[in-house]
Amino acid sequence: MIKHKILSYKIKRGQKKSKFLHQAYPYNKLKKVGVIFSFDDLKKHEAVKKFIKVLENDGIEVKTLAYKPKDTQNFEFYFDFFEDKDIGFFGSIQNPYFQSFLDQKLEYLFCLDDSLNLFMQYLLVHTKSDTRIGAFQPTEDEAAFFELMIKPKSTGDTKVLTEEIIHYVRKISGNN
Repeated sequence: MIKHKILSYKIKRGQKKSKFLHQAYPYNKLKKVGVIFSFDDLKKHEAVKKFIKVLENDGIEVKTLAYKPKDTQNFEFYFDFFEDKDIGFFGSIQNPYFQSFLDQKLEYLFCLDDSLNLFMQYLLVHTKSDTRIGAFQPTEDEAAFFELMIKPKSTGDTKVLTEEIIHYVRKISGNN
């Protein structure tokens, strides 16, 4: 599909352009973070909501954007989302939520997908974020999208992944 080839090209081009020094923030100094994920099932949906609640309870503003693959359900319209049809033939963004998310300046960007589809890769490359954090990626090409990767005790469980992300981000910055 041509649209996917164009997105792949834009991702590779974006990776080459984003050769800047990323920085880490003390957890208790975070002001604004982003969370991206793909809709999979209700269990993941609930884990993401709980993760966001933890961040907000710690005084952090959270911006979210979800990818809704074809034939999946949006469980309660709790999150801003985009679909395949919101990306034009030549890779242009035709969704206001997507564009607004890209325009945000974020300190951390959390990706809660175990495997990265083209849309998550695009967001990881083009979002204005100082540090990108997500699940461990087995290949060097996929690992290049992150400054910090967490290898959860059980893969495929977003609840475990989010708990470990919070644990390690707090621990690294000295906030237990």
